[in-house]
Formats: sequence, C-alpha cells, structure tokens
Amino acid sequence: ILFHGVSVSLISLIVNRFILPMAITKLGLHDVTSTKYKSLYYTFQHFQELTISAASALKFDKDLANADWNMVEKAIILQNPYALGQEEKTEHQKVKCLHCNKEIDETLNIEAMELAKRRLLSAQIASYQRQYRNETLSQSAVQVLVGAAGSFGEKGEYMSAETIKNYSESKKILVFTRKVLLNWVYNTKKEKGIPSRHCFLRVCHKIVFTDEFEYVGYLVILMNMFPIIISWISVLNDIYELELAYANYSFLAFYITEALLKIAAMKKEYFLHAWNLFELTITLIGIIDVMLIETNFINYHTFDLIQTVAFIKVVRFLRVLRILKLVTPKLLQILDKKMSHQMSFKYAILKGYIQGEADIMTIIDKIASSKQVKQMLLRRITKNTGHAMKELGYLEYDHPEIAVTMKTKEEINVMLSLAREIVKVFRLKGILHKIEGFEINKLIMARKREILDLQPMYKPLTVDKALYHIPWLDKDQDHISFIQERSRVVTFDCGNDIFEEGDEPQGIYVIISGMVKAYFIPKHHLYEAFEQFCPHIEYKMWLKLGLSITAKKIREHLSYEDWNYKMQLKLCNVYVKNIPKNTKTDIYDETVIYVILIHGAVEDCQLRKAYKAPFLIPITCHQIQGTEDFTKVTIVQTAIDSKKFRWNTRKYITSRKHAHPVASVLELTQSFLKQLQAEQMKNTLKKRQNQQPTESIVKTTEDKNFHEDAYNKPK
Repeated sequence: ILFHGVSVSLISLIVNRFILPMAITKLGLHDVTSTKYKSLYYTFQHFQELTISAASALKFDKDLANADWNMVEKAIILQNPYALGQEEKTEHQKVKCLHCNKEIDETLNIEAMELAKRRLLSAQIASYQRQYRNETLSQSAVQVLVGAAGSFGEKGEYMSAETIKNYSESKKILVFTRKVLLNWVYNTKKEKGIPSRHCFLRVCHKIVFTDEFEYVGYLVILMNMFPIIISWISVLNDIYELELAYANYSFLAFYITEALLKIAAMKKEYFLHAWNLFELTITLIGIIDVMLIETNFINYHTFDLIQTVAFIKVVRFLRVLRILKLVTPKLLQILDKKMSHQMSFKYAILKGYIQGEADIMTIIDKIASSKQVKQMLLRRITKNTGHAMKELGYLEYDHPEIAVTMKTKEEINVMLSLAREIVKVFRLKGILHKIEGFEINKLIMARKREILDLQPMYKPLTVDKALYHIPWLDKDQDHISFIQERSRVVTFDCGNDIFEEGDEPQGIYVIISGMVKAYFIPKHHLYEAFEQFCPHIEYKMWLKLGLSITAKKIREHLSYEDWNYKMQLKLCNVYVKNIPKNTKTDIYDETVIYVILIHGAVEDCQLRKAYKAPFLIPITCHQIQGTEDFTKVTIVQTAIDSKKFRWNTRKYITSRKHAHPVASVLELTQSFLKQLQAEQMKNTLKKRQNQQPTESIVKTTEDKNFHEDAYNKPK
C-alpha cells in the first residue's frame, strides 16, 4: 500500500512538472492574446518613458551634477519582455463587423474592449480602497462599492449610478412606504399656473388657490363621514332615511361645485394630478348612485344590488383619504428620521462612486491604449458621472441636513487623520517620543469615537453664516458687510439653467442649499470691492482658484499617490504669480516643486512649446513668457522657503494690516495638535505633581516656541 501511494504521488509530480506545461504550450493556452500583448507592451514602454523623464529632471540637481549619468541611463533602461516585431507595431489586424460585414480596426474589437473594461473595474476598486484608507469612505460603503464592481465585472457589465443605487438600496417596507408618500406629496403640490384673462375664470382661480377653500373642503369631508357611518347601521338608516338622502344630495352638490371650480381654474392641469382624478371618480360614482335611486332602478331586495349599494357606500367613504394630504409631510419627516442612516449610507456610496469616476478620468490614457476605445470609455464615464451627480443633487435637495452632516463628519475624520499623520512625522523627526505620541494618538482616537457615538445632525448654513465660510473673505466683518450690501438670494428649481458655458459672467453664485438656493454677488459690486480692499480680496480669490486647480492637476500627475500629510503639506506652500506678456520669467528653481498654469497661455522660451490653462508645466521648463494679456500661475514651493515667501509678499500689496492669504490645512491641524498636546501635558503633570516635567516635553515646547517666534517675526 505504501509503495502504491508513493508511486501515484511520483507520477503526479512528473505529470504536473513536465507533461502538463508542454501540453499547455502546444495547445496555445499559455499564449497571451495579441491585443493584451500589445497593451502590455505599450504599458511597459510608458513606464520606461516616465523613468527616463524623472532621471532627466534629476540632472538639474546641483548635488548630483558630478554623477555619471551615462551609467545611470544604462542602468534604468530595462529590456521590454513584451517586445513586438516591426510588422506588429505598424499593421493592425482587420476584423469584420457581424452586422454590416464591414472591416474595422482591431483596436475596436471585443477583446480590446474587454481588456479595457477589466482595467476600468480594477481602477474603480483601487479608487474605492484608496478612499477607505484616506477615511473618506466608511467600511460598509467601500464593501458595497467593491462588491458591486466585482459582481459587474463577472457579468461583463458596466457600473452606473442607477445600478449602484439599486445594489445598495435595501428592499424594506419603509422604502416602499416612503416612495408612496413621496408620490402623494408631489401630487399635492399647488400648481397655480397662469390665471385666465376672463373675469369669471380669474375669480375661480383666485378662490381655488386659497387656504380657506382647501380647509373648507377638509371640514366638509369630515362632516360627510357621519351620514355615511349612520347609513351603514340598518336601524338608524331606517329611521333617518329621508334625512340621509337630503344630506347626501347636499354634500354631492358641494363636491360637484368644488370640481367645477377647480376645472375652471386649472383647465387641463386639473386632469394631470392623481388626487384630482381620484376625487372626480368618487364624485361621478356618487352621481350615478343618486340617479339610480331617483329612477327607482335599485331594488334593495335583490342580493346583487345590495352588494352594489354597499360598494358605492365604501367608495364614498374613501374620500376621507384626502385628509392624508395634510399628514403626509409629517409622516415623511418621521420616516426620514428613521431612514436617516440609510440615506447617509446612500449618500456616501454615491459620493464614493463619483470620486472613483473622477479618479479614472485622470488615468484614462493608461487604461485604453486605443484612441477609439478611450473615446468610448470617456463618453460612458462622463454620462455615468452626470447621472450620479444628478442623483446626488436630488438627495441633497430632499435631505440637506444629511448632506451637511456627511460632509462635516468627513472633514472631521480627514483632519483627525491628518493630525495623526503629523504626530507620526514628529515621532520620525525626534520631536516627540514614543510615549508622548502614543498619548496624543489616544486623544485623537477618543475624539473619533466621540464623533461616531454622538451621530449629531447638522443644519444647513443660513445666508448670513455662509459668507463666513468663504475663504477669500477670511471672516473679515468689513469685507462681508460690503459684499452683503448689494447681494441677493436667488432660488432655482430643478432643471433650471443658472448659466451656460461661454456666457459673459454676471457675478458669483455662492451655493447655500445644493443647486437650489444661491447667494448672488454682482460683478460690478465685486469690482468695487477690489478697488476698496485691493489686493486682499482679489488675491485670495485667485489663490482659492489656484488651490483648486493645483490639487486637481497634482492628483492627475500622482493619481495613485495617497492624499496624505505630504500632499497636504505641498498645498500649504503655494502662491499666485502674474506672468507678463512677451516678458521672460523664471519659474522652476531648487525651491519650486510644481508650477501650474491656472489662467491664460504661456510659451516655453527654450523649446518654444505653447501651454494653455489649466496645465501642469513640466519641470524641465525654466523660463516662460505670457502669450495673452492676462496670465497667472500657481507656484508650489518646498517647506523650507515657504516662510521666506510669506515675508516677502508684503512688497506686492498695500501696507494695510491683513491676515494671511489662506489658512493652511497644516496650520489648522497643528493648532489642533497643540490643544491635544496641552491636554496630554496637563494629565501628565497631574500624575507627576512632585516630579519635574520630562526633559523631552520641555525641549519640545521650547523648540516650538522658538520656531513660532521666528515665523511670526517680520523680516
């Protein structure tokens, strides 16, 4: 038995080691398809180009000037394992379309699309996981998004906002009830329309759309319930048969009059509302009931007609459902409170999906090597992003408090994570010891748990408070008061166009509630503010725009780099610079990391290449000149010379005392870190009342005070 088992194992090893690989090779199962092989070839080639470009940029480093760059270039050039022949590079395989029998390029075949689709799903999953690591997505949300991406990838389908919403939405009774109530609310909105020019119809329009008319209708319905209930009791129905008949005629006459007035006031719009059709149907059934009774057509001794009369009475009683029009909004509020967690979860999923699509847009060139496939994917991504943004806008419109709460909690988590990164950097630099860093991290985690446990609901900003959150106003009361003088609140309904691309700007819209309510600041009023407070407001506005464009361009350049402490540090040391027309200007030096063109156009003085905004100017470009009358760039500096620049900016502005152009994320987090460290020091001193503070804490405090004095001291 032992010999038999050993023999079987030995034969299996020989088959798996030698025979099976040979069979796979002969059958061609191990071969890579031509499309995938070419894609891997171009991907590796692009990787080599990036490596060589980085080496070319390092040649300008003065510390590496005496290095043997020939050896460096030889060392970094790798043999492409997916090398193609000359014919494969130039010729494209032609395939025939199944529908029109026409030859099309190989780059548009099913295999190329499947390969691009797989890479697209992989990039989506990577984006969701990166958002989770940056703590902008919760664990449950990233599980749903990653699971949905994997599921659609196995089915060979594309992810969209609608499929994501259906995938994440739980089929519960609350969801169904809310949909029904929401439909009722939308069908009870007052659509006044345009009043008629005719005197009588205009009077009807005025009467119908008053609150008194509506409430009188509710009272009459409640009064009508008593005769209907009495008619169901056989003893009372025999006693008050004549009185019940007259009461029925009176109420029916009121309902007919009400319907005629509404038809005269609303015309065709009357028949477009479900509630109006429901009430009109009940009124018509009541008229038929009266006609049958008056013509003695109904014989109550017949069983079928007794059932008919009972059915008519039940239908008349259904008019009481009209009262639900009053309580439906309140019921919706109660359900929304119970479903706030589910709505928050849906909001997080939609926002994570939109961010994932935005990340894919930055690497669409790497996903699809073919131009045609790239255009097809680009159209699909743009369409899906638009639908998701629309769905997110509807959610913010219906639940503004959920949107504000989710955004606030997200920023709190990001800032606390940034504080933890600062503690980590301080430990690596020796500013903090291990025990001190551990204590501060405990405080940060306690604050995170506190935020998660409380789960508060934050109200949306009011018009007055919204201006205090605009970065370029810097919470300056004089600036805010001046802007408020001629500004106004404007409201847009769903589907309205605020402005179109290419239109002459009329001012600035400050969004207060989704895309529905905005604070409009006229253009001429802004120019007056520039003249009165120049260049404070104007510079801060350009700095705000520069930060937004810079963040986007840096993320495109470093699409898979984590959005962490180092990235935030880069954005802290930026300033905006004017580029004169036809004047050579130096940009890159040893203190500059990135130069981003945010407005206008420039030309490379050496290579004569033209760049148009927005564009990340390559590091090999050292001199540029403006080609338009108005050109601005954002310059990202290293951390060493950031303070020097802040001291030297005073020569470009007036002598009026003002705040710094922007409150950096690093400074805000460091101030929060100081508070946490103060609490930690206070707890340490309480534990060690009879002992002196540790030398490291005293030294850290002295070093920080020294650096703060050096920073605040004018040059």
